[in-house]
Amino acid sequence: MPYKTFQAIVLQRVDWRENDRILTLFSPEHGRVDVLCRSCRKPKSPLMSAAELFTMGEYVVFSGKGRDYVQSCSIIESFYPLRLDYARLAAAAMMASACLKTIQPEEPMGHLYILLARSFRRLAFEDSDITAVTSAFLLHFITLQGFKPRLNHCVRCQKRMGDAEGGYLMEQEDGICCAACAPQANRRSWLSAEQTAWLRDVLVLGIDKISRELGAYPLGHLKRYTEYQLETNLPDLPKQ
Repeated sequence: MPYKTFQAIVLQRVDWRENDRILTLFSPEHGRVDVLCRSCRKPKSPLMSAAELFTMGEYVVFSGKGRDYVQSCSIIESFYPLRLDYARLAAAAMMASACLKTIQPEEPMGHLYILLARSFRRLAFEDSDITAVTSAFLLHFITLQGFKPRLNHCVRCQKRMGDAEGGYLMEQEDGICCAACAPQANRRSWLSAEQTAWLRDVLVLGIDKISRELGAYPLGHLKRYTEYQLETNLPDLPKQ
């Protein structure tokens, strides 16, 4: 069929010629969809909002001459508050970048789409800690890619890690290691007992059901773990 309609989020945009843009859409049913959005940069274009980063909408796409074109779009949510706070915008950009590394054309990824949409809503409309939301996103994101760090037992001696015990997050060994087994480990890999417990709670309950707050969320640990597993780099967040 030349026309198809689907919900999607704009993950990337590239200006093309004088008034057009090439958009990378993330659809839960179709995965990555690269489309040309004609005349969307004109001031009075009805597609102007549909071609903005992070916009969620119902896109009508026409296929012809070897390319997909945006015919129309009904905006569901623009997540406009992200554009008013640089730190939240940067966090959303990191999430979008992570998704761009993994989504493929015609590969349904409904769970990842829901995770991204919910994380955008938390960043845009809730008074949530940015590093907490981003950390939870990365933990669930990498788990959806098939990598789940072991958090309950030491990856070397298999000892059960107690609730009051921290450990080193070892990217190469896919889990935490107790202090006794890693005397030479890099200190930046150390997770406190509170951070380890928070990660366990996020995996089991989700961030919305956790009342525990941390002084320092393990964002750096999860970013390094994700980058190692995906063999790529993600954008850095601005220091707060």
